[in-house]
Amino acid sequence: MSTFNNGKELYKVSHDEKLFKDKYLEEIYSLSHDIQVLISFGGGKAKMAAELNDIFNNHLTKNNSYHTYIDGFFGMGGSFKALSDSLEKHGVKHIIANEINPCISKMHINIRNAPHKMKDYFLNVIRTKIIIPYGELYIPYNELLKVIRNLVDRFKYLQDKKEFGVETSTLLIMLSVFNYSGMLRFNKGGKLGLSKSIYKLGAINDFFLKTIKRIDTFSKLYNRFDMKFYNYDYLTLHKYYKDKENTLWNIDPVYLKENYKEYNKEEMENIKNSDIRECTVNYAQPQFKHLETLDTLEGIDFIYNNNTSPVLYHYIYKFNLQYQEFRRKENIDGKSGKKAKIVTEIILSKNNFKPANNPLPSKPTTKCA
Repeated sequence: MSTFNNGKELYKVSHDEKLFKDKYLEEIYSLSHDIQVLISFGGGKAKMAAELNDIFNNHLTKNNSYHTYIDGFFGMGGSFKALSDSLEKHGVKHIIANEINPCISKMHINIRNAPHKMKDYFLNVIRTKIIIPYGELYIPYNELLKVIRNLVDRFKYLQDKKEFGVETSTLLIMLSVFNYSGMLRFNKGGKLGLSKSIYKLGAINDFFLKTIKRIDTFSKLYNRFDMKFYNYDYLTLHKYYKDKENTLWNIDPVYLKENYKEYNKEEMENIKNSDIRECTVNYAQPQFKHLETLDTLEGIDFIYNNNTSPVLYHYIYKFNLQYQEFRRKENIDGKSGKKAKIVTEIILSKNNFKPANNPLPSKPTTKCA
């Protein structure tokens, strides 16, 4: 019988922290879980892995080689994970992962550098907050809600204090599964909002069985490469690295509103950021500089992803870019009762391979390292 069926075996060894850890890990590693996503994130790229790899392998690297991959909007690392095998086969070892949210950026650093501490924290929570007080693992729903709510309050406290250590990072991974569709919410000021509710029963299994697997999977991935994690806005990062040779950029910015408005030629030539309506999910960046970001595409090798928009087609013609369309179901909030509609995303790319004209400035110092 599985140890997790009633938790009685776990309770027997709960007085001994090491025995409990060994028993829990033995059970976790006996289960087969294919982990593709660290945390579900708006605009996640697991669904587009085939398209991204096709562009990388059959267009961008056909006659050239890259040494460095820069992800200007790293998020939860979905694009990087989707491309990781191709990057490794192509000999790309140097990865620069930039994420403007400090809590998320620090989480990735902890996953790479302190996975054992994160797993120990998770196991200690399970042992002291659930197994010891209740004598079992799968406790009644209302009791589990109390545990979850207390942990969410702890996460919010740490985030407010800007304490982005192992505890905050582990809580973020643990608790994200209880949000609707597992999607994180962004509050004003860029803080991450975690739910105190459980929207689906499957989240409970994710919480108990997959937290450690998520940490393991992404820690191993990050340690396959020479990775540097930065906490800059994209335009600052671009300023530092725009002239770096043999470098591929991945740019997955705030999404434009799909086909929001048609513009005439004169409007397009004089368009301003204030003319562009933001997407519903703006990652707490309501004044995102879409046009300045698109202007950076002129002199770098890149893959750029967004919803379709007349603005993007304007830049396709302006810079003679390659593009590929991709159709998907839109993520919606289940509370609204709406059906998910089909939307069209577009992937822009180009191999400029412009040689460096100026020496690189000194390496930027990340605020999260």
